[in-house]
Amino acid sequence: MNIYTTKYPVILVHGIIAKDFSFYHAFRKIREKLASNHVHVYIGNHDGIGSIENNARQLKTQILEILKTENTDKINIIAHSKGGLDSRYMISKLDMEKHVASLTTLSTPHHGSKLASHLLELPNFIVKILCFWSNLFYKIMDDKNPDLLQVGKDLSYESMINFNREIVNSKEIFYQSYSSSLRKSRQFLMFIPYHLTKFIESEDTDGLVSVSSSVWGDYKGNTSGNFDHAEIIAFFGNKKRIEQVTEFYLKLVLELKELGF
Repeated sequence: MNIYTTKYPVILVHGIIAKDFSFYHAFRKIREKLASNHVHVYIGNHDGIGSIENNARQLKTQILEILKTENTDKINIIAHSKGGLDSRYMISKLDMEKHVASLTTLSTPHHGSKLASHLLELPNFIVKILCFWSNLFYKIMDDKNPDLLQVGKDLSYESMINFNREIVNSKEIFYQSYSSSLRKSRQFLMFIPYHLTKFIESEDTDGLVSVSSSVWGDYKGNTSGNFDHAEIIAFFGNKKRIEQVTEFYLKLVLELKELGF
């Protein structure tokens, strides 16, 4: 058996926007790296801008199919951003506790996004226009139930307070989390979000999610390399940075294996 082959298969769960498009696959280089090291790895095919509840239901359906294919009863989840919230809801609300061995979250806004709260305070006509065109685009891109407005409400600081009261960790599952902290934005497209979130959150962020909001379960600190919110799924980055992030995922998988997962 290969050094990186875990006891249970691995599913990589994306957050908002980074859907597994036909023209751009989420976690593309990461999936290739893990698969080349004999990891049984899958990619979440849930909606790009679906609500937490919607995506959790889609994720459950896919995972049950994976378990049947792999002839196993559990899976390891490595989730980025909102994908961690979708996964937590699925575990707690959709009777999936017995089918998840571990949940690793990367830059997941467990304690809400003040940025989301501020965006919801924009004039109503602006919010409606943004949501209409975003929902239309993702509908064309095969989202089943795109709902950007509900996503914003789900991620708001206020909503996550109630979410965490209701969605608690299972004692049967290993939970761990990573944050990321940037000194400056390395990517042009992350420049505005980085400075905006750093101002709104009043603390270090990865360009979208604050360090404190990323903390959940066994908190492991910042990712090695301090990747920004897009780099950590290899959405952007030069060859060196992509290699660094794929090595980070290999290290994650090896640690899960050593823990018996």
